[in-house]
Amino acid sequence: MSSIVIADTSSSYNGRDLELRPLRGTETSVIRLARALARRGHQVTVYTRALESIENEGVSWRPLSEGLPESCDLYLPVHQTKLLGLVRRPKRLALWVAWPANQLSHYKRLPAMWWYRPIPVLMSLYQAHAYSRLLPRRDPQIVIPHGLPDDIRGLPPLSVPPQPHAIFASDPTRNLYAVVSIWAERILPKCPNAILDIYGVHGVKDGEDPWTVWGGKFLPANLSAAQRESIKIHPSVTRAELIAAMRQSRAMLYLGHKTEAFCLSVAEAQALGVPAVLAPTTCLPERIVDGVTGFLRSDPQSFADAAISLLSDDAVWRHHHEAALRLRQGISWSEMAARLELALLSDRIPLDWGVNDPSVAERDVDPYDLKTKGPLDAAALRVPLDQSSPEIFRR
Repeated sequence: MSSIVIADTSSSYNGRDLELRPLRGTETSVIRLARALARRGHQVTVYTRALESIENEGVSWRPLSEGLPESCDLYLPVHQTKLLGLVRRPKRLALWVAWPANQLSHYKRLPAMWWYRPIPVLMSLYQAHAYSRLLPRRDPQIVIPHGLPDDIRGLPPLSVPPQPHAIFASDPTRNLYAVVSIWAERILPKCPNAILDIYGVHGVKDGEDPWTVWGGKFLPANLSAAQRESIKIHPSVTRAELIAAMRQSRAMLYLGHKTEAFCLSVAEAQALGVPAVLAPTTCLPERIVDGVTGFLRSDPQSFADAAISLLSDDAVWRHHHEAALRLRQGISWSEMAARLELALLSDRIPLDWGVNDPSVAERDVDPYDLKTKGPLDAAALRVPLDQSSPEIFRR
C-alpha cells in the first residue's frame, strides 16, 4: 500500500458532493480517481478548499488550510504549479495536467516547473502534441485518459429513437452563444419541432430568467419568441438527472473551447450512445469517430447539416447510436487508477500483483507487507487484465 496525496484548488468540495450536488469535470474526476485508488488498497488523502475533514469511500478529505504532510509515496497536485511545494519531500512528484498543457509555460508557472520537475500526467494526445518545448521534457510522455463510471458503460441500444432533442451540457462560457446562433438560424428552420436542451453547472439562480441574465453574453439577444421557445435552459441538476437527459437526446452539439483538454461530457455522452456533432478543435477529434459515432464539422452550415441529419433521420441516428455503444465505451476508473499506478508506482507493485486486482482491503493479506505476512499466494492475487482495454499508453 502506498500513501498518495492529491491536492486541488478548483473549488470547495469533498467526496460526498459527487452524490449530493452538481460538480464540474475536474472535481468529479478527482473524486472518482481517489476512490479507485483507495479501492486498490492505497492510503489516499485529498486536500481541497473545503472547510471540513471527512472520510468518504475509503478516502480522507482534508482542507488545504490544514497543511499537507511532510512526505508521502506519491504527491499528485492537480494542474496548479503553486501546489507543487506543499509536500516538501514526496518520494515521487507528479502533476495531473487537467487543462491545456501550455498553460504551464506561462512565465509565472514556468520557474516552478523547472524547479520541481514534476512528472506530467496528461489525459489527451492534444495535450501531448501541444506540450511546450519551454517545459521540462519527459520521454516517453505519460498519457492516461479519464475513466468513465460503470453505470454509463455497456448499456443496450435504445429500442425507440428519442424525440428530436439536442443537448448542450457544458459551461455556458464554452461557446454556448455560437451553438445557439447556429441552432436558431440554421437548424430550427429545417427541424421546427426540435428542442435544444441546455444543461451545465452555471450561476443562474431559481427564479431568474436566463434570457435576462445571459442575453447578449452567452445567448443571442435578438431571437424571436419561437426561437426562444425551442431552447430549454435547465437549472443545474444532479448527475443522475443529467445522465437521464443525455440518454434521451438525439445528439450532443458542442463547438469546443480553447481551455478543453479532455471533454468528459462528450466522452460520457458517447458511452451512453449519444451521437455528437463537434468542431474539430483541441481534444474533440479524440472523443468521437468522425462519420461513425458523430461528426466533426468546421463551418456553421456543415455543422448544422450534420445535426439536422441526426435529428430528422432515424436511420442515421440509429447507425451512430449503436456505433457509439460499440466503440466509445472508454476505460473504467478502476483501469485509469491501474494505469496511473503502473506509470508512477510500478517499483512498489509486487511482480505477482495483477494490474486490475480488486481492493486489498477485501483480502487477508497486504501485498506490500511481505515481512509480516509471509509469502503470498500468487494464484489468489492474480486477476486477468481487462481485455477490452489496451496496455498503458505511453507516447
